Amino acid sequence: MRDDASSPSPRTPRSEVRERLLVAGADVFAESGVHGARLDDVAARAGFSKGAVYSNFSSKQDLVAQVMQRSTNRILAALQEVVREDVGAARIADVVRAAFGRYDQGRQFALVSELRGYALRHPEFMPEFVRQRRELQDGVLELVRTWFGAHPEVEPGMPLEDFAVLLVGANVGIVFDGPALPGVNPGDVIASLVDAVVRPRR
Repeated sequence: MRDDASSPSPRTPRSEVRERLLVAGADVFAESGVHGARLDDVAARAGFSKGAVYSNFSSKQDLVAQVMQRSTNRILAALQEVVREDVGAARIADVVRAAFGRYDQGRQFALVSELRGYALRHPEFMPEFVRQRRELQDGVLELVRTWFGAHPEVEPGMPLEDFAVLLVGANVGIVFDGPALPGVNPGDVIASLVDAVVRPRR
């Protein structure tokens, strides 16, 4: 018998129920699209009844927002880990290569694409989508500032705000065109771009 968070089971802590529903939601939204996804499908994928969804999220849109927030948090955490490990690297291109080339981003991008499409079709969700993408951009900007702050011997060749936008935008574009670019690693391409603009400070 499956656990139902509307009747808490001592076997499954509420935090675990919520996490499993978020993981299942991400998978179902990426595979079926947000519009086509049913909460029954999300619950079944997580191993719970539909009541567990409504015990943890106020609506489908709330689940969509929380799935996106989890995704945003995971991306930033992965990037922060890379920068913490490599902040001493002599070339920022090496950090960028590790940050954007370490993982297969295809599934993650499928989810973000679905969330973007959902925001376009549901204008009331667009502010939340914008808020979270801004959070990602701001997080990348903070990491860029951290690295350049540790390396006063070089400069980015543009305002750091533009540099951060360039990194995120280039990565999104390359992953979007991934099926048409077999064998292309976003990390390698973005590292080459960074090498072309970063220069010794005069």
